[in-house]
Amino acid sequence: MSRKSRQKKQRFLLIVTSIFILLLIVMIKSISGNTKQDLDTSQSLEDNENKQTEQSKNTNDNEISEIKISPSIYTAKAGEIINTSEFEIEAMYKSGKSEKLNDSISFLSESDLVEIDNNNISVSDKALTADSAILTVKYKEYSCDVTVEIFNDFESNIDENSLVTNPSDYDVVVNKERHLSSSYVPEDLVTLDDIPKSLQNPEVNQLRKVAYDALKELFAAAKEEQSFELYARSGYRSYNTQVSLYSSYVSNHGQEAADKFSARPGQSEHQTGLAMDITCSSMNYQLDTTFGEKEEGKWVAENAHKFGFIVRYPKGKEEITGYQYEPWHLRYVGLSLAKEIYESNLTLEEYFEQ
Repeated sequence: MSRKSRQKKQRFLLIVTSIFILLLIVMIKSISGNTKQDLDTSQSLEDNENKQTEQSKNTNDNEISEIKISPSIYTAKAGEIINTSEFEIEAMYKSGKSEKLNDSISFLSESDLVEIDNNNISVSDKALTADSAILTVKYKEYSCDVTVEIFNDFESNIDENSLVTNPSDYDVVVNKERHLSSSYVPEDLVTLDDIPKSLQNPEVNQLRKVAYDALKELFAAAKEEQSFELYARSGYRSYNTQVSLYSSYVSNHGQEAADKFSARPGQSEHQTGLAMDITCSSMNYQLDTTFGEKEEGKWVAENAHKFGFIVRYPKGKEEITGYQYEPWHLRYVGLSLAKEIYESNLTLEEYFEQ
C-alpha cells in the first residue's frame, strides 16, 4: 500500500473513532441525566409521602378521641339545683393533649330524679338517699356520663329544736336526737287489709301505702319461698298513743329501763308510718329477741332489704341506735338505701354519719 493510501486510511479510522467517542459521550450524558432525573423523581415522591404522613399525623393529633367530665360522680340533695358550670368538660386528643370545652355542650337524662332546663339541673324533691341518676353529656358526636348520687344529710333536715323537717321522706331518720312534731300524721296511711295481723287495734294496723305494698311482697315471698306465715303486729302509732305506751312502760319498769326498749313521744319510728313490728306463730305472735334465732327471723334478716326494709335495731349496735336489739322491727327506707345499709352492715345512723 502506498503512503498516500495509508494516510487516507488513518484519517478514516480517526474520524470513525472520533464519532464513536462522541456517541459514547452523548450516551453517557444521557444515562447520567436520566439517572439524576430518576433520583430527583424518587426524592420528590419520598418527600411527598413524608409530607402526607406528616399531614396525616398532624390531622390525627388534632382529632378528639373522647371527652371527659369532672367530677364523674356528683353528690346532691333532694330539691337541689345544680348549675352545669359545676362540671369541667375536657376534649382529649389523640396526641395526648387536652382542651377545656365551654360551648356546644348539652346535658341529657332519662331519669325522673332530675330535670334539665338550660344550664340548670333540678333534683326532684322526692329523691331519696342512695337514689342515683345518670346524666349524659354530649359534644358533637362525643359523649360521656356523670352520676348524680342523692345523699340527704342529717344537718339539712333538722331545725334548732331537733325536729326533723322532712318527716314524710322515706329516708327520714327519727331517733332520740331527731324528733317528730306532736302534730305529724302521715297523709297516705292505709289499712292492712290483705296480710295476717296479730292485733285488732285499728290504729296499729296501718302503714303508709309504699311501706304496706312492700310488706305485702315480703310476706308473700316468705310464704312462697319457705312456707313461712308472717304476721303484722304493730305499725303506725300516733304521738298520743306513744305518750300512753311510754308512760305505762315507765310506770312498770322505770324510766331507765323503758328508754332502752321504748321510744319517748315524738322519737318513735312508728309515728312515721314506715315501721312495722312482725311476728309468727312459733313466737306465739309475741315480740321477743328470740325471733332472730327462728328460721322466720333469719330469713327476714337476710331478705328484708330486697323489699326496701332494714332491721332497724340490730344486735351489737345498741350504743349507736339507743335501743336494745329488736329483730322484729322493720323500717322501710326504699330499695336503694336498704340494699346499701344491708351490704355495709351499718345502722341508719352510721350510714348518714360516715
